[in-house]
Amino acid sequence: MGPQELGPTITLLAESFAESSWMSSGYAKLLEFLIKQYVVERRSLVPHAVMLVGVYKEGEGEGELACTAEVSFDARGANKDPPTPAAPRNCPYVCNMTVKKKLRRKGIGRQLLRACEELISQMKTIRKVYLHCRLIDTGPFEMYTKAGYSIVQTDSMLILLSFQRRKHLMCKELPPLVDSQFDTSDDEAAPSDRDQ
Repeated sequence: MGPQELGPTITLLAESFAESSWMSSGYAKLLEFLIKQYVVERRSLVPHAVMLVGVYKEGEGEGELACTAEVSFDARGANKDPPTPAAPRNCPYVCNMTVKKKLRRKGIGRQLLRACEELISQMKTIRKVYLHCRLIDTGPFEMYTKAGYSIVQTDSMLILLSFQRRKHLMCKELPPLVDSQFDTSDDEAAPSDRDQ
């Protein structure tokens, strides 16, 4: 994500979070303020975490920001307060993935997920990728399942007491990359660490 995509990305995330929380559009404006702080912080973590954006262009016209996703590659890029059930902090993790509402059902989400996986394959030797999917999100769950992700663990009913939606932690083992020249690891992991 470049500086020119910062504003549209923040707006897209705020609209998506407000929609998924069944909040009013006024709530999205408050979220924009909070999300801006988060995104600025996350952008400072490159190369340990990145935010990807996708532009949708139809015909010869100018494209529009269509989607975004965040990828953390290791413990240094991992969120300080990860959702439960927690993914291993040393493994790649995809989060905050969303597609603009009017552009859904066009395969954009699948292309974005594939771009995340390709980037992870180039940056890491660790092959397991994790993400969360809320139980109520049947469309994304179906997409993740078709892409090869499987459920590792699911939140207990007790999470509802904290006013959060229940989530699945999902995982996929990426195929090995023949030429992995971009690993961001600071140290050599023991073989047993790679298998986590």
